[in-house]
Amino acid sequence: MLSLVIDHQAPYLSSSCGVVSLAALPFGTGSFLDHVATTMAGVADGDLLVMPAFQPGSEYKEAIESSTSRGIKVISPETLPAVLSECEPADFLLAVDLARWPGGGFDLAEMTRDHCEYRGASHVVAIGSGADNTREHVERDGQGAVRRVQRLYDRISWPEVAAKAVFLSFAPARVVGDTRFGSLAELRSALSAKGVLSRDIPLSCDVLDLREEAGFLALHEQMLAAGLQRRYSGTSTNGGDIVIGRGCSIAESARMVAPIIIHDNVTVEEGATIIGPALVATASHVGRGSTVVNSILAPNTVVDDCAAVVHRVGSGRCSGSMSDSDVRTYCFLSLEHAQKQQHTDGRIVAIQRGKQRYRRMQMILKRTIDLVLASMGLVVFSPLLVLVAIAIKLESRGPVLFSHRREQRNGKEFPCLKFRTMCADAHRRQRELYKDNEVDGPQFKINHDPRLTRIGPLLRSTNIDELPQLVNVVLGHMSLVGPRPSPFRENQICVPWRRARLSVRPGVTGLWQLCRDDREGGDFHQWIYYDLVYVRNLSVRLDIKILLATVLTLGGRHNAPLSWFVRGADVEPDFSEVTVVEAAEAR
Repeated sequence: MLSLVIDHQAPYLSSSCGVVSLAALPFGTGSFLDHVATTMAGVADGDLLVMPAFQPGSEYKEAIESSTSRGIKVISPETLPAVLSECEPADFLLAVDLARWPGGGFDLAEMTRDHCEYRGASHVVAIGSGADNTREHVERDGQGAVRRVQRLYDRISWPEVAAKAVFLSFAPARVVGDTRFGSLAELRSALSAKGVLSRDIPLSCDVLDLREEAGFLALHEQMLAAGLQRRYSGTSTNGGDIVIGRGCSIAESARMVAPIIIHDNVTVEEGATIIGPALVATASHVGRGSTVVNSILAPNTVVDDCAAVVHRVGSGRCSGSMSDSDVRTYCFLSLEHAQKQQHTDGRIVAIQRGKQRYRRMQMILKRTIDLVLASMGLVVFSPLLVLVAIAIKLESRGPVLFSHRREQRNGKEFPCLKFRTMCADAHRRQRELYKDNEVDGPQFKINHDPRLTRIGPLLRSTNIDELPQLVNVVLGHMSLVGPRPSPFRENQICVPWRRARLSVRPGVTGLWQLCRDDREGGDFHQWIYYDLVYVRNLSVRLDIKILLATVLTLGGRHNAPLSWFVRGADVEPDFSEVTVVEAAEAR
């Protein structure tokens, strides 16, 4: 397998510094190309091919090919076909694009093993680091007015990011040979246009645009946060959190807050302050009384006396200043606070750990109660379950149980079970009945629903149709108490509400079912409010109160005041003037 790196210019650098591309930027204890070569080592064979997506200067080839210990060969888009024409038909090309790099890293060896079974082209696409990542899709009419805004979560957003978040591709080498491209997005489009068998591989991570200064700083900060994997043989101080290379001159009065990496032959003058995460590359000079904060200094950078470099990739000559108050603020937050960290933060960390242990114990006890009570319930209600199943089967055509995809903890889907109370094609007919919907928010409800079977209203009014969810509780999909289980479509309406309710298992019963007072309107604001109250006050004691109240109110047929369940909730909220955002931020 051959390896190809697509290099790009770094527009935030001064041309006078000699570093003009992303590959040559300082990264860790070497260059970014060193980091890439290490990542690809052992996966691809032969020289590492570097193809600049810009017209390089005369010194570019020499600088790149001498930058790492591994063999490097600089090629151009014009010479790439000749290089790949020498490959065997079974050879593959592994290509990475330095403009797009995954935040948090990736396991290239594992990806390569998975790819070997597929003989077409594969493109790895970053689709976000979690279920809470969203993309807003705005539709406008011909006059530019907004028609609607769609919020896309997780897998639904994959088609929206594929063209912009491709950072790695595997493709048959000889097929790529006669294809012109300057990025992996262009390669993906070109191969598809040629009819090459292709697939996209989604990877749950964020992608950083390293052509933007903030993107490269964020990637380097992540690398430092993960720990310094390699050490210089020169001097290191502060327990290894500050790494200093050979031939450096660091004044005794210079102040440094880890993590910091200083390359070879760097000079730091008297009174200079460097606050990490920071990197000072080879032969740079940090002047007297100057300040470097959360920045990267390219090779041969000169920071003038009393100058400041803050949240930048500095290059050439840096002469900007920072006010005395800003300098004092940075020094106080980083230096003074670091000295007191063990005294103050130790207590805070202990409190946080105590809360985490308490919540973990509550969750274990809650799960134990769920298993015991749900198992007992299945045994006690088994005769009723059998009779209801027989009645449904005799009364109408279709399955006894209705399984609907709902989201559980962390957004994972599960089949939520109910006794079927509607005709077999109810889901298809729902779109035809949307105009008659009588509730707000994402819910759907109409009185005298024509899709109900004859036995359906009885099962719903007595909540017997919910009894099969005891199986979901035993399997760990649900809890006896929690937010109402909802499908993906309903959960995407309000981000804070979604994040909170998907942090716990959904429940067979809950606060909203017991406390809501607008059952005909199905007030969506109340739904958000009571879900958030439950999540913030989650405890086994609260669950027991809700279970007892569910029995006393006949499954929520009678309204229960919130003050029954949560201390300090004697006054019920007024939902008449509450917006969705206010409800999401309540309690």
